[in-house]
Amino acid sequence: MIFDFFHWFVSDARAWITMTAHTHPYWVFPIAFIIAFSESFVGVSFIIPGTFLLLSLGGVIGATHIGLFPAVAGAIVGSILGDWISWWIGFHYHHKIVHFALFRRFEAQIEKGLHFFHRWGTWAIFIGRFMGPFRATVPLVAGMSELEFWPFMIANTTSAVIWAVALLAFPAMAAQYLLT
Repeated sequence: MIFDFFHWFVSDARAWITMTAHTHPYWVFPIAFIIAFSESFVGVSFIIPGTFLLLSLGGVIGATHIGLFPAVAGAIVGSILGDWISWWIGFHYHHKIVHFALFRRFEAQIEKGLHFFHRWGTWAIFIGRFMGPFRATVPLVAGMSELEFWPFMIANTTSAVIWAVALLAFPAMAAQYLLT
């Protein structure tokens, strides 16, 4: 039942994104922004398959004449903002977060994120961006652990740039190569 819903959601979301990007190429910035934000914002990232959707968007970009830069810029800004808000929530509420109903169901992921962050420190922000289960929880626990703003933002921004380029440019190049 849940698998069927997830399969339906992913198929419809991918179809909507590819059709919308192909029909309205100027919408790639907000599309990439929303996908990357939802992939990076704690809580929402467990529901939205953002990585898969960004890979699909990259394929559409490569198969058409849509510009890659607006999509990459949207993904960068969306992922930076999603992580920053997650960090702020953790920084503002600290360990009270696990008492909120929304976060109580993700207590195991938060605990794993805390262990990961305490092992790797600021590098966990960078590494976590490329590891699905940690992508949204590590910024939250970095805030909970009172990581200062600028070290967080440096790791957040550099990883967001590399992540966005990898998820959009490589599928775009592959699609162009396959169509030539």
